[in-house]
Amino acid sequence: MDSFVNILIIFAISVVVIYICNKINIPTIVGLFLTGLIAGPYCLQIIKTPDEVELLAKIGVITLLFTIGLELSFAEIASLRRAIFAGFLQVVFTIVVVSLCMTLWFNVPKSFFFGFIVALSSTAIVLKMLQEFSLSDSPSGRISLAISLVQDIATVVLMLLIPLLANKSDNSVSYTLALLLAKSVVVIIVVFIAAKYIIPRFLYEITRTRNRELFIISVVTLCLGVTLATHAIGLSIELGAFLAGIIISESEYSGQTISSFIPFRDLFTSFFFISIGMLLNPFLILPNAAYITGLSLGIIIIKFLIVIVAILLIGYPLKTAALSGLSLAQIGEFSFILVQIGMVYSLLTQGEYQMVLSVSMATMVLSPFLMKYSQVFVDGITRLPMPKIILYGFAHTETQKVYDLVDHIVIIGYGINGRNVAIAAKSIHIPYVIVEMNPETVKKEKKEGENIIYGDASQEDLLMQVNISSARVLVIAIADRGAIKRIIVLARRINPHIHIIVRARFVGDMKELFELGANEVIPEEYETSIEIFARVLQYYRVPRSDIEAMIESIRAQGYAMLRNLHVDVYRDLPIAEIDMQAIRVCPGSPVVGKTIGQMQFRKVHKFSVVAIKRGNSIITNPGADDSIQSDDILYVVGSREALAKAVRELKLSDNANSCPA
Repeated sequence: MDSFVNILIIFAISVVVIYICNKINIPTIVGLFLTGLIAGPYCLQIIKTPDEVELLAKIGVITLLFTIGLELSFAEIASLRRAIFAGFLQVVFTIVVVSLCMTLWFNVPKSFFFGFIVALSSTAIVLKMLQEFSLSDSPSGRISLAISLVQDIATVVLMLLIPLLANKSDNSVSYTLALLLAKSVVVIIVVFIAAKYIIPRFLYEITRTRNRELFIISVVTLCLGVTLATHAIGLSIELGAFLAGIIISESEYSGQTISSFIPFRDLFTSFFFISIGMLLNPFLILPNAAYITGLSLGIIIIKFLIVIVAILLIGYPLKTAALSGLSLAQIGEFSFILVQIGMVYSLLTQGEYQMVLSVSMATMVLSPFLMKYSQVFVDGITRLPMPKIILYGFAHTETQKVYDLVDHIVIIGYGINGRNVAIAAKSIHIPYVIVEMNPETVKKEKKEGENIIYGDASQEDLLMQVNISSARVLVIAIADRGAIKRIIVLARRINPHIHIIVRARFVGDMKELFELGANEVIPEEYETSIEIFARVLQYYRVPRSDIEAMIESIRAQGYAMLRNLHVDVYRDLPIAEIDMQAIRVCPGSPVVGKTIGQMQFRKVHKFSVVAIKRGNSIITNPGADDSIQSDDILYVVGSREALAKAVRELKLSDNANSCPA
């Protein structure tokens, strides 16, 4: 019972702290850290040691990595291979640079050990920040994700190398590394086979039961099973959770799984950040605040610069590299594992252990603030004079031509939306040019003859290159909110008359984008709701012309129009009593050979004929002179009572496929 009381108190504290943080515009993660500090062993001592919530924290990390895997697939991972290579470069470069710096104060083994610690970032913090600042789908977000996953895998290798640094290992280390590599290959093969052939069939059988509880339990069992299996062969449980997500992502059941797990992810991930906050010792930090701050800032700067170099080397522009650098600049939670192992092998003294812990925590606490102001900072450094090869990335070539198109469409981003716009423009011979930041996509599409250019459209030089001053329409179809805003401002300044259409994720983004100069903003959730709204009205037999007029009003006036929209014109319409039916004219019916005018359907029988199907042809809006033949199918509208009476009296069949024998 004490544990439940403690959890209740922690949640109560977090509600107050996060509410205050939200009011003063401080990121949620910082509020969770502060909750841990307040409830932890150094303040209120509600929790004597972080170990008391360790299980809940581990479940949080597992669910977080599991949902990440659900949102990816083998194809998407393959598309991130350049970013994965950048992750390898980042780990190696960081270890080398930090080790060289530390040799000024420590011996070589201890210096390398510090390099190991600094090389890792916090996957949980990175992902939480990307979600909080809506950067998950941006180029920098996807690259940061790939690099953090590489770091997680590297943790296992670094753990095995620590005994070598302490000079307390035998010749079995090389054997262990080789065995680990072999196990990893086997795991990848097993995951691929399971994702393609086993799990989809298993989940199909589970879903056939239509039992929601059984489905969730089955998914949890799969996640924990894969997680424990990877742990048993020497890999991390976090990697196992990620692989479990990948396995299910290849099936058609990933969407349902994500929607079921998001509440658990948010709840348990909060425990992880709270447990990290419990490690903070304010009585150690305050007397050494200046020293800890200096070390923390130094580490942040070093990691920031190394990530920039690694990402520039794979061809991305400076803006993407800098945003990724800020998100990965902290020391991660997996470094704590390395620190514990280092203590076992006497690579750290107790004082050094406390200092490493304090510096690591300081970088974690600073990370949300770095991300919050990252757009402003990155916009500032990209305005500095520097070579174009750095500004635009190594994939940029100085010989890229300046497009001399006039009245053309400039398409920013070549995802699904951008691709569809290009296809439509091509089909009706409207000139267009595409700007895309993925070097591989640009290379592939250029080979296929697409009019596409590599670069960062938030840079004025690149917009000039695609002749934005003479363009008629600008379509922005990317996910990076900061880049979207800058592109709108630049394009509107260069070409005041250009028509700017923006794809946004949320309705809440519309007002700001309109104020910046967009002519049309189309949020994804907005269009989805309109489609549902239109289909509902269509089902209630509201005329299509009226539905389209209402949709236009909604789009013109935004969601405020939807909230205030009144459809009183239909309120008195007895929709439940009105029906549309397809009825067959049976042989011997008195209507055969007669015209619609002669039958006077509307006046005498109280229904209207709106179409006639005769063989393979359809007569729409038939007039008074159109005759009716045997086996015609009449599409009629009227009250159910009138239609039922007409079917009986006129020898018609309400079964459009046949007449009664």
